[in-house]
Amino acid sequence: MRPIGVFDSGIGGLTVARAVADRMTGSPLLYFGDTAHLPYGEKSPVLIRHYASRISHHLRDQGCRAIVVACNSASSNALDAVRDAVGPDIPVVDVVQPVVAHLADRWPGGRIGVIGTRATIESGLYQRLMAAKGLEAMARATPLLASAIEEGFHQGAVSEALLEAYLGDGGFDDVDALVLGCTHYPLIADQIARHLPPHVHVVNSPDLVAEAVASLFPEEVKADAAAEHRFLVSDWTDSFALGARRFFGESIRLEASDLWRS
Repeated sequence: MRPIGVFDSGIGGLTVARAVADRMTGSPLLYFGDTAHLPYGEKSPVLIRHYASRISHHLRDQGCRAIVVACNSASSNALDAVRDAVGPDIPVVDVVQPVVAHLADRWPGGRIGVIGTRATIESGLYQRLMAAKGLEAMARATPLLASAIEEGFHQGAVSEALLEAYLGDGGFDDVDALVLGCTHYPLIADQIARHLPPHVHVVNSPDLVAEAVASLFPEEVKADAAAEHRFLVSDWTDSFALGARRFFGESIRLEASDLWRS
């Protein structure tokens, strides 16, 4: 069976890959983490589009039958470039639109908070899509958080200090829900929730994205045996190998890709 391609600027997109693997147990995944260029959140839209289109083209050439852009920065800045790279016959699922559709259904006319990288928030995509659905968006860039989580500083003093700096002013106290607009953030979802009033719902984006992927291949949702997956990174280090387990939830073997040397 041809794999489903999933890519991110690093290993944070493994939270999405995990959700897709759990939802579609019989479908193989080919994951690409562009660890050589992370974080995308601090890159220009031009560079993000360049990286995302090259990776998507590579995944298409590897036989992927669908592409999941498991990165909010790439989903917000490079979705058209990804679609151009893979062509009209390969469906592309991003991590923004399935979430906004869920928000509009669950909290019609609601007030929604979004935190994410600088590239994601400054793109304005969440804000535009929410406004089109009649939602009021309150967005804030939290640029240091993803890097801290990627380096293993999560559920501890470092992430706690960052969350206090970003959320401690009560700016999200009157929203209905908070979108974790970065695939790294689900690792500290419980910690984020502790900085919010009890009525604020923290949205689990990876599960919503997995549902969108499953809707493309409904006949494959149930399987007797789990598929085998491959995990590529553009820059292999011991740190990434260790971190991958945190994001995917089990031990996996990362392979070094030579994409940027070819």
